[in-house]
Amino acid sequence: MMRLGKRQQVALGIGLIVSVVFFGWLVYNTDSNSLNADFTKFTDSKGRTVLVPKNPTRIVSMAPSVTEILFAIHVDDRLVGVTNYCNYPVEAKNKTKVGGFTTPNLEVLVALNPDLIIAADSNDERINVLVNTGFPVVVILAKNVDEIITNIRQIGNLVNSSQTAAVLVDGLTTRMNAVLSITRTFEQDEKLKCYFEVWETPKVAGGLSFIDDLIKKAGGINVFGNESYEYPVVTHEMVISRNPDVIFVTAMGRFSYTTDIPDRPGYSAINAVINSRIYNCTDDVFTRPGPRIIDALEGMATQLYPALFS
Repeated sequence: MMRLGKRQQVALGIGLIVSVVFFGWLVYNTDSNSLNADFTKFTDSKGRTVLVPKNPTRIVSMAPSVTEILFAIHVDDRLVGVTNYCNYPVEAKNKTKVGGFTTPNLEVLVALNPDLIIAADSNDERINVLVNTGFPVVVILAKNVDEIITNIRQIGNLVNSSQTAAVLVDGLTTRMNAVLSITRTFEQDEKLKCYFEVWETPKVAGGLSFIDDLIKKAGGINVFGNESYEYPVVTHEMVISRNPDVIFVTAMGRFSYTTDIPDRPGYSAINAVINSRIYNCTDDVFTRPGPRIIDALEGMATQLYPALFS
């Protein structure tokens, strides 16, 4: 359970009192026409209906993917706070840091006085910590590439930048369809077996991750796609027995491995190792459900089938 320090408790209490007073006044002392003019109801990815301003001007992003989307649709001038991990684009590093997405600094968050907080966390306890500040909190989640693209449109609508978001979505969809126009023609026995490794344990992308959908759209077969988890830890024996033709691995993670993939016991019999088809992937591009996911799709398709994608 998340524990709050004394200063965070005080800050949270002050923020909650201010927010309750404000929204109480808003609901009970304004006519419905005025309320409808300034606020709207938004249903987020968890099915929560949240009262949000129609044109938020003080936005806090609680996820790097959300930050990337907000910059991509050109509302970064209204972005007042981001997490410690929001590092792209480089301008995001200049924004006020509100802690981690699992360990927010509530004192800083309350001081920013946001009129909208956008999170990308499915954990109810952590979301409730944000909700209890009294500020509007919207949760945006994605299970596949299509939902990532849809979420860009949704966030555009949420922050009153729908036209810019629509242009971005159209461009990303066109690029995705260009890849699919090739990979959807593959017969099952033409597809290469692969998996995506996020840590050396090995922790891999399972069937409930959006990376599983990324692999499918790139024309591959995820050998751990039958694992009913987002990122399960599997055994080395499982990797060896499933004999992937290609292995994708996060570049930053691999740099820290105690034993590199080709040097693991038994891995010399794997096709990906025999044919030197182990590809480093830029961590943030492949593991964030944001606008660069189509860069990841194009890169993965090219690595799988270089003769078809250039």
